[in-house]
Amino acid sequence: MPAVPDSTTTKGLLITFEGGEGSGKSTQAARLRDRLAAEGRKAILLREPGGTPLGEQLRQAILHRTSDMTPEAELLLFLAARAELVRSVILPALDDGAIVLCDRFSDSTLAYQGFGRGLDLETVRRLDAFATSGLFPDLTVLLDLPAEVGSKRKSAETDAFQREDGGFHQRVRQGYLTLAAASPSRWLVLDATLTPDEIEALIRKRVLPRLEAAR
Repeated sequence: MPAVPDSTTTKGLLITFEGGEGSGKSTQAARLRDRLAAEGRKAILLREPGGTPLGEQLRQAILHRTSDMTPEAELLLFLAARAELVRSVILPALDDGAIVLCDRFSDSTLAYQGFGRGLDLETVRRLDAFATSGLFPDLTVLLDLPAEVGSKRKSAETDAFQREDGGFHQRVRQGYLTLAAASPSRWLVLDATLTPDEIEALIRKRVLPRLEAAR
């Protein structure tokens, strides 16, 4: 297993899906996984936090907490789940040539704990790099949605982040857009108010050339 993985040391592709609450990223990640599987491609879908027994336990602790949590503790719990997922699942899958689709990854931490909670961005980046051994997505799909629209799409069962106020979600959205503007070649920013079919078609238009180039 490489100490510092990148596109030159792994055989597969890592595609991450990002967005605020109610953006539909989970739906699109599942649609892409199903389409790739139907085409006979080796694809797996993961979620963060989660994807491993430890990650699922930490997901419960973070999202369905019964007491207050400091931003620093929240950050470190997310990174613990990510470190386990990267080393136990993502890197072996990439080494095996799989297309790994991940519903949230490092950029969520920068957007939510950095821009949203106000933690120092460079500190968050350094800690995340340690957790991931420097692994970066090959492509990040951002489903961009105004915070007030996302709030109307919330499910009946809300988690700790869905209960945050509008100001928090506006900071998260701006954080995502700032991150995407800084690395435009890695990001595909889509209007999440489009229909699910329209969004799916735009994702496939960007993803297919990457798959063919990787063959």
